[in-house]
Amino acid sequence: MIQLKALTAYLLDRQLVAAEQLDAWTEQVSLELVWKETEKGLQMGNMRYRAVFSLERFNDHPGRLMALVGSWLESHDPVRHLFDLPAPEFAIEPVDTGNDLFDVDLVLEFIEPQYLVEDPGGEFQAFGTTWALAPFDLWVAEKGEVAGYDAQSL
Repeated sequence: MIQLKALTAYLLDRQLVAAEQLDAWTEQVSLELVWKETEKGLQMGNMRYRAVFSLERFNDHPGRLMALVGSWLESHDPVRHLFDLPAPEFAIEPVDTGNDLFDVDLVLEFIEPQYLVEDPGGEFQAFGTTWALAPFDLWVAEKGEVAGYDAQSL
């Protein structure tokens, strides 16, 4: 649940609420088996889950939170559209309107591929081979460049 952890850290870093006022958890976790060989190993499947983020006593502009989430998704989950994942859902409930305090629940769905690599000491048996979970390295580009764009190929 790498995306859940990464977005939680991002929201905490933005100091929208105190750390004890932000909670995050998963719901409805499922696994679609794929069994496809890739350059990262054997893609066993795609883990799909609903991530819920709860911000208590939020007193910032809701548009800022929405922009932060939207821009984070654009940078960290740019292939969402390939899986037809729904748009983020925000539930904003007034707690103390005199002080502009709201409880906010944000619900997102994520899909994370799960990979196996051949390993004689691994614990998983499939296709006559022993496998281990592939280590996951999260690489974030600090600089990038677009070499070309062909709108007709989209």
